Amino acid sequence: MKKVLIITYYWPPAGGAGVQRVLKFAKYLPQFGWQPIILTVENPESPVIDETLKKDIPRECIVYKTKSLEPFNLYKKLTGKSEDYKIPTNILAESKSLKEKISKWIRMNLIIPDAKIGWKHYAVKAGKKIIKEEKIDLILATSPPHTVQLIAKKLAKSTGLKWIADFRDPWLEMLRNQDNERNVLTKYFDSKLEKSVLQKAGILISISPDMAKLLVTKTNGKKYYVIPNGFDETDFTKIEKVSNKNFTIAYTGIINNTRVPFVFLKALQKLIYEDKLKNIKFVIAGRTCNEFVAEVQKNNLQNFVEEKGFIPHNQSTIILQQADLLLLVIDNIPNNKGFLTGKIFEYLGARTPIFAIGPVNGNANEIIKNTNSGEMVDYSDENMAYQLLKKMYENWNANTISYKFEVEQYSRKKITESLANIFNEQIVK
Repeated sequence: MKKVLIITYYWPPAGGAGVQRVLKFAKYLPQFGWQPIILTVENPESPVIDETLKKDIPRECIVYKTKSLEPFNLYKKLTGKSEDYKIPTNILAESKSLKEKISKWIRMNLIIPDAKIGWKHYAVKAGKKIIKEEKIDLILATSPPHTVQLIAKKLAKSTGLKWIADFRDPWLEMLRNQDNERNVLTKYFDSKLEKSVLQKAGILISISPDMAKLLVTKTNGKKYYVIPNGFDETDFTKIEKVSNKNFTIAYTGIINNTRVPFVFLKALQKLIYEDKLKNIKFVIAGRTCNEFVAEVQKNNLQNFVEEKGFIPHNQSTIILQQADLLLLVIDNIPNNKGFLTGKIFEYLGARTPIFAIGPVNGNANEIIKNTNSGEMVDYSDENMAYQLLKKMYENWNANTISYKFEVEQYSRKKITESLANIFNEQIVK
């Protein structure tokens, strides 16, 4: 069996969407002739912990963990947070006190490319030893954090191994960088790092066509592949579909200030108070932001919204299957046509109708249309949002489903087979 060194910051028991892609690759790669050797950190700064994910680590997988210098530990001391405080992913958007604002400025302008750069030294040192002892055939680095690509670049240069750079998010255009001000010098040096990675990597992989094109425009026509996220059939237990007393709409994950579903909440308010349809419930399994809470209160929806907070992945998939409708929101920022959150594929796996908000000319809507799994409305189209939500409510009330859920192409196993084929091509060359 050939061996691939996978460099990833996020690994179980770290939870959340960031770990799913690499974990499922590792789970299925042995079935296609590749043994995953994982290089990760001992104590990652992860906003959530999910012990249930460990069950997906295959017996063939070997995991190496190293130390890391974490700037967030200094942030906790400066802001008076406890050592075990879990820093939420939207912490930069919620910085309010003077200390938090200073810490935010330092984070965005002095720590390049990201707050995980303190792992690079330890990872490179360990990586060289692992490559020699395990007789590694290939390197795969999956990011963000994009520090992992700098680690892979260093290891590839020192060992002569081929390196594949996998991007779940873009680099300069990623949400955090678009949502926070950075000075000109910081942008310049960060762009230099990005360019060096994109040009030095053997090949590029991204989760969507538009994101891949965005990255490739910064190279001299480098070869790239699109390997989307997906869903794992084994995560969706065969449960009996319940007949909900209320029309139950579910959302799993984070609602930050760029994902507030304004038109959906307005449509919900209209259904409840103008059409007098009171048998509606909106369930959120994840964290929300202050802007979302304010919008719920503005539309007087407090009694119809249930926030469960973070729950383990194996429980969130049950919520998706038992809901009558799933809400999907693509971040409302520039360059978002290629944004494909892991959530969309989990929704496809649940085979529950999707009400989506986002760029109607983007990759997410293409997938929703091609799989016949739901419909998308634009961020500002209140009338369309209302009409769509009303139609979906009426379908539920009549016990009618008008979608076919042709989603098999997005199974994690099938997607990992495509990745293994790319690996094989690189080894043959």
